[in-house]
Amino acid sequence: MTVASPTVERLQALEQLYAQGYRDSVVDLTLRKLLERQVQQDEAQLAYLRSELLRFEQQYGIASSDFYARYQAGQAGDDLDAFEWNVTYKMYARLTKAVEALSGQLRE
Repeated sequence: MTVASPTVERLQALEQLYAQGYRDSVVDLTLRKLLERQVQQDEAQLAYLRSELLRFEQQYGIASSDFYARYQAGQAGDDLDAFEWNVTYKMYARLTKAVEALSGQLRE
């Protein structure tokens, strides 16, 4: 059983209110600013992760996506660099999806 965090509960309460027709321009603006701030922070983190991926790519002469496919297939070794590259690539992919999702909400 998953226990909802207080943040999730607060967001669900707002969602219920808005579904019932509630509107507040201050809440709307605040939510937009929060999303913008999160996207900005995530984009800074993505830039750092990109630089780390580029470092691995230059060091080993292979694209990160190709490395990841090899790693998943058990063909990339198990040294510390391979582990770190794998984790960095997964973090980059996950954060990219998050930025896309949040940015999509800002376009609406």
